[in-house]
Amino acid sequence: MMFHLKFRSCLPIKRILTSFALLLATVSVVDAEPASDDRQASSRLLVGQYAGELKSALLAAMEQGGPAKAIEVCRDEAPRIASRLSRQSGARISRVSRQHRNPAGMPEPWQREVLEQFSQQLQQQSSAQNGLEFFQADGRTERYMKAIRIAPLCLSCHGADLAPEIRAQLQQDYPYDQASGYQLGDLRGAFSVVWEPRP
Repeated sequence: MMFHLKFRSCLPIKRILTSFALLLATVSVVDAEPASDDRQASSRLLVGQYAGELKSALLAAMEQGGPAKAIEVCRDEAPRIASRLSRQSGARISRVSRQHRNPAGMPEPWQREVLEQFSQQLQQQSSAQNGLEFFQADGRTERYMKAIRIAPLCLSCHGADLAPEIRAQLQQDYPYDQASGYQLGDLRGAFSVVWEPRP
């Protein structure tokens, strides 16, 4: 097993979009095509593509309708992106969190353990600029996770002081929501990539 440490709604839209762009810039995208048997590099590429497509959709939604529109993207478009990339790659790609908003984001036991380790590492090195990664290859399943941290943009839908209309929409769309009350820099969750055993 290997470990690699590697909005408020009142914020002006321009500042929010800039903050979100900086957040997603921390997700590494590998320029070179990885070797076919390099599952860790392939996982990084998939996470980078997922984050990049989600970023584009969220930025467009913020310009069109603000945080309320962005909630729709996370609800509808993010699962579609993950499903398509999973079909194309043969891996199972998702986002998970200990405080999930969508029950589909509930972590499996091994993912919960990795999230706990990420949280402990952030407490020890809270100022670390690099993202947190996990990769495991045990001869059967190969697994990768990349931490997602709370940035200024995230606080509009995940912070403690939500606008009334955002809180109402979340209650309607996610009656069992657990994904609010975060502070800037908190661990929101992680991207997860799971590969099936090789033939």
